[in-house]
Amino acid sequence: MLELMRKHAKNWLVKILLAMVIVVFIFYFGSTRWREKAEAIAIIDGRVIPYVEFHKKYQNLVDDYREQYKGALTDDILKSLNLKQQAYDSIINQAVILQKAKDLGIEVSEEEIKGSILSTPAFQRDGVFDERIYNQILRQNKMTPADFEDSQRMLITTVKLENLIQGAVKVSDKEVFDLYRFQNEKINVNYLSLSPKSYRQKISTRRADLETYLKEHANAFSISEQIQIKYISFPGHNFTSSVTVSDAEATDYYSRNKDKFMKRGGAVAPFAEVKSRIVDELKQIHAMRIASLEAKKAHDEIYQKENFDEFAGGNGLMVNSTNFFSAKNSPQEFRQANDFTRVAFGLQKDEISPAVSGDKAYYVLKLIARKPAHIPALNEIEKEVERQFVAEESARICKKDALDILDRLKNGEALTKISQEKGLKIEETGLSLPGSAMPKLGFSRDMSNALFQLSEEHPYPDTIYDIKGNVVIVKFKERGKLDLKDFEAKKAAIQTLLLRMKKNEVTVSWIMKNKEVMIKEGRLKFTKDIKDI
Repeated sequence: MLELMRKHAKNWLVKILLAMVIVVFIFYFGSTRWREKAEAIAIIDGRVIPYVEFHKKYQNLVDDYREQYKGALTDDILKSLNLKQQAYDSIINQAVILQKAKDLGIEVSEEEIKGSILSTPAFQRDGVFDERIYNQILRQNKMTPADFEDSQRMLITTVKLENLIQGAVKVSDKEVFDLYRFQNEKINVNYLSLSPKSYRQKISTRRADLETYLKEHANAFSISEQIQIKYISFPGHNFTSSVTVSDAEATDYYSRNKDKFMKRGGAVAPFAEVKSRIVDELKQIHAMRIASLEAKKAHDEIYQKENFDEFAGGNGLMVNSTNFFSAKNSPQEFRQANDFTRVAFGLQKDEISPAVSGDKAYYVLKLIARKPAHIPALNEIEKEVERQFVAEESARICKKDALDILDRLKNGEALTKISQEKGLKIEETGLSLPGSAMPKLGFSRDMSNALFQLSEEHPYPDTIYDIKGNVVIVKFKERGKLDLKDFEAKKAAIQTLLLRMKKNEVTVSWIMKNKEVMIKEGRLKFTKDIKDI
């Protein structure tokens, strides 16, 4: 049984089970007791599935992704991973699996649990179970022996059920050979490439067509809210001449930031070598602090006296104005300014802002005017509407023409005849693996899948393909010869891979089917939807 567990340690079914503990050093899910009372997300046969388990699973997933991707994992990427749904599905699937195992009379003895624990390498010293190490690792992971034994019971139960589900799964020699073919057999095809651009001269644009197009695609031409501001800037460099940096301050800065002065090879540059650079950096830091204070003073006076332009003139400062801009296209000068967009678009007409910090200056802003979001009239954007209308119509006509050509080819007309009639050149890719980018043609996942099915008897796929902006029609020409000796050498490995894939597919299907049945029979009831969590 333990050998079976190790054999299935990376199997999909084990991975999807929430609260299953992978026993080599990592205790991933913590306590798994169903007896824990908490807010329920679902109930299965009267047994509560607590929110706390969902939250634990979700947090584990988040931590795992953050650890794996470090700083490259942004909040937007994390959100796109839909981890809440993954955690929710895992919790429910786990409950279904364990309940069905109970229905089927699958049991785990205390001896099996004990044997699993005793044989776990993480708990051994010199190949022998060490109770001190066992208890220490459990404490580090905030688990009790009872918690861990529960997790082992669930894990072994899962493996037994998995073995029962997958026991009848077989892989035929044909399936193995087909997978080898898919991975190794090259194909050569002829193709015609139709460019939508060549159909543009066939498009006549009437104003009524453009008006209808604009109405139907209004969102594509909508202009976002825009504002215009004027501002007074307080650049840090205006104040550097009044800043003095002592040797003691420079030395202290050097000692606290030596990692900034590393040379190639890992050595730290001597203080004398980087002193002038340190002094310049400190002057800029102090100057920006002064600029911040000056900007805040200016804001306070302008706010009280409402004298934006007068204040600037009286203090020898320049008032600058921007053109209208949107939140997604702020002026270049402000693209490094903290919160500029939020502050600027939050202003009312003639209102001034607090001091806004940039990387080299501070600013006080005043809103001059605002244009609400709107859809322009056709005469304002007629050229752009016409451009998009023509492009879309050209693509539509091109695709229709390509489908007509494909129908004629399937009905027996010769490729050479149609190519001459249409003024198209018959191209050839040369032998290449269909799963990669085809030479001269490019890559299309749909086309790659279709190419595997082509033959002399069935030379044409069911449809056409969009590749690199063109519409492509392909025709089978020949297949490369397979290396049968290589196949025999890899056959066993391919069979193992394919068997694992089929077993996983059967397992997923089994879980989904039984979950649907349990819901229909009222055995599984959801008390909290994922959108409410």
